[in-house]
Amino acid sequence: MTLGSLLALLATALAVGFALWPLRRGDTAPEPIAAAQDLVSQRNAALHDIRDVDFDFELGNLSDDDYRDLRDRYKRHAVDVLKAMNAQEGRLDDEIEQAVAALRRGRSSPT
Repeated sequence: MTLGSLLALLATALAVGFALWPLRRGDTAPEPIAAAQDLVSQRNAALHDIRDVDFDFELGNLSDDDYRDLRDRYKRHAVDVLKAMNAQEGRLDDEIEQAVAALRRGRSSPT
């Protein structure tokens, strides 16, 4: 085996190890990311529910009253989810701004 092939083999092993490291440690998504993914899933489900109730009404499977009640309930839920997403986005923006400010303070201090 030549030195070049040994280096290539080592580089490949390191790349595979790096790619598999999170699986080995059993890491899950960080809390803010997991929460954001959950909210996106809830938003998608709420929009799906609205489309389903619209479709059922168009097919004649729902009365006018049932349709309005269900659609209003699903819309309120979708609005609640969107508000939660907006609030989380604001919190993440604040955390990013704080981290940037801390980095700037660290850089501006004499070293």
